[in-house]
Amino acid sequence: MKNPVAIVGVGQTKYRRKHSDKNTEELVRDAAMAALMDADIGLDQIGLIIGGVAPDSLAGISNIDMSSIARPGIPYFRVNTGGATGSSALLAGLSWIAAGRAKAVLIVAVERMGHATSAPIVFNSIFDPIYEKDISMSTISMVALRATMLMQNYGFSQEHWAQLAARNSATSMKNETLENPRFFTADQVKDSGVLAWPIHRLEACPTSEGACAVVLAHESIVGDRNAAWIHAARGLSDTYAIGDRFHRPEGSLVNLLTLDLSAKAAYKDAGITDPLGQLDLVEMQAPFASSEVMAYMALGLCKPEDSIAFTERAIENRASIAVQPSGGPQAANPVSATALIRITEAALQIRGKAGERQLDGIRRTISTGQGGATQFSTAVILGADKP
Repeated sequence: MKNPVAIVGVGQTKYRRKHSDKNTEELVRDAAMAALMDADIGLDQIGLIIGGVAPDSLAGISNIDMSSIARPGIPYFRVNTGGATGSSALLAGLSWIAAGRAKAVLIVAVERMGHATSAPIVFNSIFDPIYEKDISMSTISMVALRATMLMQNYGFSQEHWAQLAARNSATSMKNETLENPRFFTADQVKDSGVLAWPIHRLEACPTSEGACAVVLAHESIVGDRNAAWIHAARGLSDTYAIGDRFHRPEGSLVNLLTLDLSAKAAYKDAGITDPLGQLDLVEMQAPFASSEVMAYMALGLCKPEDSIAFTERAIENRASIAVQPSGGPQAANPVSATALIRITEAALQIRGKAGERQLDGIRRTISTGQGGATQFSTAVILGADKP
């Protein structure tokens, strides 16, 4: 972008399975007002509001954003790319500022899937009903298929998945945005029952509700605000058909082609040639342990042949980059907001406002989003210094 843009305010509600005490408008208000106060920017200075809301059927509420996010007198539109919705909304906000149509943009993502009886039906019927029905393809079985491929192709084991899940649960205990963090050991993961082999119940992300908001600002109004500068932001989409991704020369089903290409484009924009040497932290939209491992490779944090060694270092927090200090989506995964949360967590670390989970020396980060049938991917690089 010609003029730098920064995140100057963030707001989050508590994330939990179901918010029975607050309606959608109240959740949105809490997150949005917190972000505006953090930014010290009034709603009258906001030139655009973007609502990040995944399919209505996940919330069981039609047009959930129209009354809860849109405000009279301010331009508004909605973004939906499944689990990448929050990060896609941020990319849209950047485009609006780059076009000179706003100096400050408010992005609000909200999820109410804890109230929806339709959510399991959606997740169990998202794939092609003609060509993929014979293998009972669903969200869980798709993750299981990929985990199995990683085990077969690279030598991963169920122990790796269990230990990654346990590490994320331990890390999440410091995350005050989680109302009921779950702590469990690797043995408890393996004893928790199989959803679809080799995926165990405690490895899967929990049903989650909540709202997250971010204020983006053009450099001309950032001033002396505590800011996390956007060094790069890229996103790509892929084919929806899973079968088309198995044997193509660009990469198989476990190579996350669009994340790989998005990250490479972001690295080029940000002048990064050595991700492990130039990045301090990664927050990934990885709702399962095997999803996290695929992202390691796609982000260039390790080569496929070194993926087990890198994963084992990450499990023990010995990698040269901090991995999921918030606990990641395995701790809380409000679908519409989850990718924006990854960016928010990185911004908090850069701004020194991450509370108990704050790490020392965080200057540059990368956050990812994954949505649809992992067909949508985003990569956002933040920095403490203006690019």
